[in-house]
Amino acid sequence: MEDLLKPDYGVMILTVCNFLLLVYLLKKFAWKGIIGALEKRERQIADDKKQAQEARESAEQLKRELDEKLAQIADEAAKKMAEAVRVGETQRDQILAAAKEQSERLAEQAKAQIEAEKNQALAEVRGEIARTAVLAAEKVIRQQISEASAQEAVNRVLEEVKAK
Repeated sequence: MEDLLKPDYGVMILTVCNFLLLVYLLKKFAWKGIIGALEKRERQIADDKKQAQEARESAEQLKRELDEKLAQIADEAAKKMAEAVRVGETQRDQILAAAKEQSERLAEQAKAQIEAEKNQALAEVRGEIARTAVLAAEKVIRQQISEASAQEAVNRVLEEVKAK
């Protein structure tokens, strides 16, 4: 067990020689390739970061443009909606005015028609009264009767007119 704790200088020298030989071989054949690959990877990462930043900026610019266009579209839609409401109100007012005018015209026509019918009815009544008076006078003359019987004949004729 004591032999395990004592250093073996031969093995130690061989290990150091192997390590130095390994460092020399790595430096001669692999070090440039490893360093080149690491530098290439570092450049690739830097380029990727730069492209990602540019893409982010481009996306933010596109988002700002789209937000502006959306705001413009919303403004245009609001303007068109207000215009449509205004046109609708104008048309409603025109329709109401036309309807009012037409109703007034119809009322005037109805009044004129009623007046004409009233005048016609009055003319008919006047004509009937005149005919009745003539008939009564004719009956009175034909009968040549007394005033009481004439009055009775007139009353009969008036009742006949009322009955019609």
